[in-house]
Amino acid sequence: MKILFIIKDVIAYERIGVMALSASLNRCGHETRLAVVSVSGLTTIEEIMREFSPQVVGYSAMTGEHSTLLEVNRTLKKNFNFLAVFGGPHAMFFPQVIKEDGVDAICIGEGDEAFPEFCRSLEKGGDYQNTLNFHLKYNGNIIKNPLRPLEADLSTLPLPDRKIIYDADPNMKNLRSKAFFASRGCPFECSYCFNKQFNEFYKGKGNVVRCVSPERVIEEIEKVRDYYPLTQVSFCDSNFVLKPKGWLDEFCKRYKEKIALPFSIEIRPDLVREQDIAQLRDAGLSYVWMGVECGNEKVANEILQRNITNDQIVKAADVLHRQGIRIVTFNIMGIPAPDAFRIDLETIDLNIKLRPTFASCGLIYPYPGTDIMKYGIKNGYLKNSENFLESNKRVSIFTFSSAEEKRKIENLQKIAGIIIRFPILRPAAEFLSWLPFSGLYRVLFYLWLGYCMKVKIDPIRSIHKELPIFVRLFKQLLAKA
Repeated sequence: MKILFIIKDVIAYERIGVMALSASLNRCGHETRLAVVSVSGLTTIEEIMREFSPQVVGYSAMTGEHSTLLEVNRTLKKNFNFLAVFGGPHAMFFPQVIKEDGVDAICIGEGDEAFPEFCRSLEKGGDYQNTLNFHLKYNGNIIKNPLRPLEADLSTLPLPDRKIIYDADPNMKNLRSKAFFASRGCPFECSYCFNKQFNEFYKGKGNVVRCVSPERVIEEIEKVRDYYPLTQVSFCDSNFVLKPKGWLDEFCKRYKEKIALPFSIEIRPDLVREQDIAQLRDAGLSYVWMGVECGNEKVANEILQRNITNDQIVKAADVLHRQGIRIVTFNIMGIPAPDAFRIDLETIDLNIKLRPTFASCGLIYPYPGTDIMKYGIKNGYLKNSENFLESNKRVSIFTFSSAEEKRKIENLQKIAGIIIRFPILRPAAEFLSWLPFSGLYRVLFYLWLGYCMKVKIDPIRSIHKELPIFVRLFKQLLAKA
């Protein structure tokens, strides 16, 4: 069969989910292509539909992107005959999307095995409506199939099909930093994250944290390096060090011998161990993304369900500084709690102690089904649980004590990273947040983000090839926000 994937954007990182699905479909003999709405536009996508004639169109959507993709699907349905399948986080955690006009099916879990099985049954005229992991419309009814067990051994899956991304957006090929996963899953229960609900869905169906073998990780990186520019490896595992005993030892040895490129990881502060960091640094670790989230311990642990102390966060930063590892902190602002603006100031103060190379600050987003959404509704901070936004970098959809507090929270989120980098501005933080400069602050936010990421952390190496990509990226992010 022919399957066309459609996504809204490819911004900075490859969409690994689509690449993994494409590889699994290709292994079963199916033909795949990808169209990116922000790159091709609807007219070109219609031309691709006429030329490629896919029997299935698969839309991969994060919450917020789904609105654009639903509109694209409705337009295509008017002129073409195909089965529309929605997947990605939005379909899994907001399965009501199956009721939307033009949506024929949704994949509600991991699709590596489920999607090829669905297409195989459809192609042979079988009982595709009974495919596990799928909800679908059939004979006027909505059929909801249960989840299949999780794939236990990720190393048996084919290597992600990066070509499908680079063919659809050739600029992505020229980025010298590329994303990889060495594992899937996270066992923690943060209230703002989908992982808690994901784990509940899959309870009894296998271990949610699963790893690719070190040999397989190295094989994938080598193949990418053989065909595409690569000077920085970005591991996007939720907690890179959360691996079986001996995994890090083997990985570090092989990575240093065969790859020897700088790399970054994501990590929780309470998982930082000096021995691990020293070993990873010797292999090439250059910076980490570390979740700080909130400087108020009571809010962090009771509302965000982080179960981490500020002392643990400070000690983790000390370890990373001693080992010469640059730190990028994740921070959440606009938390639905009494005196939310003051809580955000505490987050800034904690970050000033940590001295990160860059402090990434976003507004908390109540994704469908998360505990923070339920908390917001229960406590009167959230009036419309289906008012989805595409970006958490512009406005909050929570209700605060006043319009002025809401504006101050949104403004502070934009300038927090600059204040953390230049603490001399900290005494003026409340006044700066009060000023009516929301549009200016939005531009400053992305300029500062671009400067930190592409000058201080992962510098642009080729002005000719990379600068135009990041100018386009800046425009995309600004438009998205």
